[in-house]
Amino acid sequence: MTSEGDDMDAHDTAPVRGGPRRAARGRGGRTASDPRTAPARRLGPSGVRRTAAVLALLLLGPAALGRTAQPTPLAPAASDATDAVDLAVAVDESSSLSAADVERERDAAGRIAVGEISPASRMTVLGFASADNDDQSPVDEVCPTTALDAVAREKMDDCLRRLARRGPGRGTGTDFPNAIRQGVTRLSEHGGSRPRILFLLTDGKLDVSGSPSYGTDVDSREENGRRELTKALAEARAAKVQIWPLGFGDDLDMDALGDMAEGGYRGGCTDLEAARPRADRATDSQTLGDAVQRAFAGARCLVTDPPRKDTPPADISVPLSPLATLATIVVSKGDRAVRATYYDPRGRKIEPGSRSDGSTFTLAGSGGEVESLRITDPRPGRWQVRLDAPEGHRERLASVSVQWRGAVRSSIVLTPAAPRPGEKARVELTLQTRDEQGIGDPADLRRLKVSGRLTGDGFAPLDLALADDGERGDKEDDDGRFTGTVTIPRQATGAVKAVGVLGAVGLTADHRPFLTRIASPNPEVRAGLRVGDAEVHPGGSVPFRLLASNDSDRPHTLRLTLRDTQPGAVALSLTEVTLAPGDSVDRAGRLTVGGELSPRALTARMEVSDADDAAGPLDAKLVQVDVTPVPSWPHRVWDAWWWALVTGAVLLAALLGGFVWHRRQVREDVSPGGLLLRLSVSDDSGEWTTSETAVPRKRDPWYRFDVSDPDGPSPRLDPRPTGRYAVQRDPSTGFRLRAPDGRDQSYPLGRDVPLEGRVRLRAERGTGGRPAARRPGRPRWLADLLPRQRTPVTAPSDRRDAYDPGGRDSYGGSSYGGSSYDEFDEAT
Repeated sequence: MTSEGDDMDAHDTAPVRGGPRRAARGRGGRTASDPRTAPARRLGPSGVRRTAAVLALLLLGPAALGRTAQPTPLAPAASDATDAVDLAVAVDESSSLSAADVERERDAAGRIAVGEISPASRMTVLGFASADNDDQSPVDEVCPTTALDAVAREKMDDCLRRLARRGPGRGTGTDFPNAIRQGVTRLSEHGGSRPRILFLLTDGKLDVSGSPSYGTDVDSREENGRRELTKALAEARAAKVQIWPLGFGDDLDMDALGDMAEGGYRGGCTDLEAARPRADRATDSQTLGDAVQRAFAGARCLVTDPPRKDTPPADISVPLSPLATLATIVVSKGDRAVRATYYDPRGRKIEPGSRSDGSTFTLAGSGGEVESLRITDPRPGRWQVRLDAPEGHRERLASVSVQWRGAVRSSIVLTPAAPRPGEKARVELTLQTRDEQGIGDPADLRRLKVSGRLTGDGFAPLDLALADDGERGDKEDDDGRFTGTVTIPRQATGAVKAVGVLGAVGLTADHRPFLTRIASPNPEVRAGLRVGDAEVHPGGSVPFRLLASNDSDRPHTLRLTLRDTQPGAVALSLTEVTLAPGDSVDRAGRLTVGGELSPRALTARMEVSDADDAAGPLDAKLVQVDVTPVPSWPHRVWDAWWWALVTGAVLLAALLGGFVWHRRQVREDVSPGGLLLRLSVSDDSGEWTTSETAVPRKRDPWYRFDVSDPDGPSPRLDPRPTGRYAVQRDPSTGFRLRAPDGRDQSYPLGRDVPLEGRVRLRAERGTGGRPAARRPGRPRWLADLLPRQRTPVTAPSDRRDAYDPGGRDSYGGSSYGGSSYDEFDEAT
């Protein structure tokens, strides 16, 4: 996986050290989560709900760096394999298969056609059986070689209908040698370096017993057939044609299918088992789609997840990684009457043939049982497919799958930037998508195998072990930044180069090397950068510092640059500093993010170098900036003035609490609770009490009542919430009385106050009085919330008179409630 800009010898290889990365683990023990949720670096928190498809990581032989490395052959790069390819599908039409088996083979060929991601790919479809006489042909080209553009995909279904099981007299055997040779011929006739893939759809049973071209008798024909098959496989291997057999029928010869897969070309886009040609079963309609997808994704080195299945009507979602640059959503309907509607991760309906949000959409096979939506530069997230079908067409299971290819870049630095021989250096490598967005989703990181390579003058190449596990110097696990250490060989004499080594099925790697030189024992010019990761809004900036010194006898100009980042995405306020002889500086600058950038994890490599010395940077740092959306104005106010808002809220709460406490104290001071009110009348014969009421201990500021039968012999005091009279305490005098006419006057306790007619009112302290100070213990507000223990109290006998046989005055609907004596005694 190299590119022209890698500055690497494309003929040098080195093994990738280490096995697959450990299972990705998010911060705080989280597991990899649903990609929809996931966007960006550290996505993560919330658990990953995606299961990786049957894929293995790609071990790519990187270019061995340095002038002393010895060249060795390099396997074809995945960047070539994931562009246009040449496909051939050979369909077994022999009598050893049933008509239903051939129908499934035809379905599989259609799936391959609509699932191909590149419109520049070429495809040929062959039907084969045997030639039992001179008038028959073992192979028929039912679909001649054609580029798989939108028109060809739509018409592919028509030519596929020509595939049919051969009956008697048409050649009913199975001639693999001729089928393979015909496929190799068609795949090779255009030349070029495109990958060549032959899908062989059959039961695996070689049968040339009726073919005169293989001999004069059955035994010689079978022996010659096996010999010719071996030769045909060798020819395929020499022509670099991969053979991917798919088994159909009830009586499969999987050993024969496996031999044919191994006999073809095995050095496609990878040398790992998941991408090597292999045989698979497609024995029924349920396993057909899965088998075709596994074979097709492996042959094309595509990333794929297991299909999602349901019966219509249904909504099925599939994830797309930020790594994806080209994707195809394949819908296997099970019934031609099913209709599929596509929605992007924002919920927008996709119109096939349109372009929006930076993506283009092409639909193929809409009238058949299998259709696909091809998306260039897809938006990452969960794409939804809505399946609808009329009544009577909803019984069959439909499936939705996605397959994609992508691109990833790496940026690498050494610290110190110019190491000395024998010095230990730290190596940091960060991963990016093509738009310089960092990769932090553990599910994406699990797809990658990451290591490094160090070469230079005077020493043999060194493999670099890099890890993103938060240990041994790595800042944080699963953040897309891989760290390792290396001791510079003591034999190192001049140039040094570090480069990342990336590999994964379906990904094209673009490596950015770090070029430097061994430092002199006493460098005349030294420089260092201080900058950390940050989170900013579009248009925001990140501070950094440059520390530098010049011990030489002439001035030096230092230049600051950004590498491995999108032009215009990030800018430096400080780009050049001139140092006089013997001068040293500590200069501040800012790294400003473009105002039009969308939210992303932006990465870049920041370097400072001597303009007069092209040996390499004096220092370099990897910077990662989380670009977050501009907040709303309430959030901006909070971010700027949170301290003032919090302080003001605390002061306001204190003032409000003091005010409430003061009002409560005032209410308690004037509350009439605990007073004993007596009504009395007098005439020439004397004075006597007609009614008395203990005011319950409540916090109401007024106690209201009426006088019933004021002109009768026994007037009574009736508590009422709307009474015409009202009393409350007066802390300075005794009590206040509010009369029906609105007069409000204070009186001392124990004085008789005329009310109406002969009736007089006297207010006295109740038995026990009103406590002047609170007793120690729980506060009153808490006591009011807790249940009280009621102690029965027997009222004095002189309180049980004719007007109150039960010794109680009911308070009716007053807010005081309850009865007079019990509540009075309880309160006092």
